[in-house]
Amino acid sequence: MMSSFLIVGGNFETRKNSAIKLIKKKLQDEYWSPVSNPDFLVVEEATSIGIERIRSLQDNLSLKPFGQEKKIAFLPQAETITIEAQNALLKTLEEPSEKTLLILCAPSPEWLLPTVASRCQIIQLPVMSQVNLTEEEFKKFLEIFNEISQEGIGERFKILEDLQISSDRQNALEWLDKITFLVRKLLLDFYLKESKSAPNLAFRYLIILKSLAQTKVYLEANTNIRLTLENFLLFL
Repeated sequence: MMSSFLIVGGNFETRKNSAIKLIKKKLQDEYWSPVSNPDFLVVEEATSIGIERIRSLQDNLSLKPFGQEKKIAFLPQAETITIEAQNALLKTLEEPSEKTLLILCAPSPEWLLPTVASRCQIIQLPVMSQVNLTEEEFKKFLEIFNEISQEGIGERFKILEDLQISSDRQNALEWLDKITFLVRKLLLDFYLKESKSAPNLAFRYLIILKSLAQTKVYLEANTNIRLTLENFLLFL
């Protein structure tokens, strides 16, 4: 049987390190290395992992391992897999191969569809500081998100200035992370409720997530904070 694992909790680095330890344990090879390893498949993107990337992974997993006992598929940021791609991944989870080891990492199981999380053995790491919102914070950020979406560009930026986001890079990055969490939750709720009242809403959420990811990349590259945020607000 194929082994499928979902590592949650911790932070990005601790989840990644735990995945490497898990692989060595499952292969019973303490000298195993991911470097230049044709049987180690890493699936990650700067923005989001789409269905074509998952289908490509599935095609690769259908082939025999090149030089080891198993092929290993590693998704270090499974929270970035689109809903459509997660549904496609279910086929791999439901039709296991004894020659494959699949490891997903995410901040928590709630970042993935329940059908995906339930088909993995969950490894819970100690909780560390990471993006999350309490129910009260979620409502607060939802109000801010809706207000920004409805106002003109001038008022949008004033809101960020009042929140002291536009002048501090770290505050801006943390705000982007929290808004990203909010939009992913809205998108997940949309699919789980199978709402048909606004068919274009899911597509809008996906586009916003892509813009949020790109904005964060720019800020981390030390671009001008104000201009970068203005560009994001213009997109909205």
